[in-house]
Formats: sequence, structure tokens, C-alpha cells
Amino acid sequence: MAEQFFKSQQAEAFLSIVAHRERRMMEAVADLQEAAGDDIEPIEGLPSVDDRVGQIRSMALAMIDGSLPSWYVTEAMHDLENPEEAAQYADQTAEEWQETKETWAERYREQGLEGGVDELATAHVRARFDVDDLETFREAVIEWSDERRQAVLEEALAGGLEMAEQGIYEVAEDLEG
Repeated sequence: MAEQFFKSQQAEAFLSIVAHRERRMMEAVADLQEAAGDDIEPIEGLPSVDDRVGQIRSMALAMIDGSLPSWYVTEAMHDLENPEEAAQYADQTAEEWQETKETWAERYREQGLEGGVDELATAHVRARFDVDDLETFREAVIEWSDERRQAVLEEALAGGLEMAEQGIYEVAEDLEG
């Protein structure tokens, strides 16, 4: 039922209103920053209303169907190479993660390379995802605690408002200073 809502015209109208208001607020803060002087870096990279509507909708659908971790890896981890491939490993259990590392290591051994599971898995994440070490990959892609899910939701839903808030604080600080 919730999935149907986010695909409906009512959701389109609701999300459009939210995205328009967020955009207008961010533009107003950018104008305020510009008027305050050169010492303040203005908000940049404002998404279009249509892009923001799409982002919120896709995030909501990912939350509903349980694919939020893979959605985040694909949509928000811009420094990661091959994010779609990495997304298939998002939110693995400890056992699944160990099996994944062993599979990667076995593939490398079949190519004539030698080494332990973690050593060969590290070589894999470097080559495929441009991540320096296995621990960084595990923390970024594999582990998804409830707290992290909450933080991602907050970032995706309120990120624009947080940028606007930060911009206002910067102007206030500049005016006081």
C-alpha cells in the first residue's frame, strides 16, 4: 500500500511541494549568503525539483522494500567505482560477508595468485571498487546498523534543510564577527 502511494499522483504532488519549498529555502539562503559578503561560501549544487522528487521517491521505495543499503551505495557513494556491483554486497550478515571474501579469494587463486582470504579480498576491493582496504569497504558497504539506516534517512530527507540551516548559521557568525 505504501509503495502504491509513492508511485501515485498524490505522492507526486506531495513530493513536488516539499521539493519546491526546500529549493526555495536553499535559494533564499544562497541569496542571503551572497548579500552578506565574500567571506561566506554559498550553497552550491542545488538539485532540480524533479531530481529531488525522484531522489525522495526512490529512497522511500527503497526503505519500504528493504533495499535502503543498496540504494544508498548506488545513489550516494560517489567515490566508489562500480557502485551497482558493490550494492549487491550491502547489508550482508557476517556469514555472508565471509563467504563473499572467500569467493573473491578463490577467484584470485584460480588466476594463480596466492594469499590469505583477507589479503586477496583486499586486492579485489582495490581493483573493483577503488577502495584502499577491506575494513573501509566493510564499513562503507557491508555494515548497516539501525543507527546508520536512521542517519541515511535523515541525510536523504533533510540534507537540503541542513545545508540551508548551516548557511544561515554561517551568515549569522559572519555578521557577529
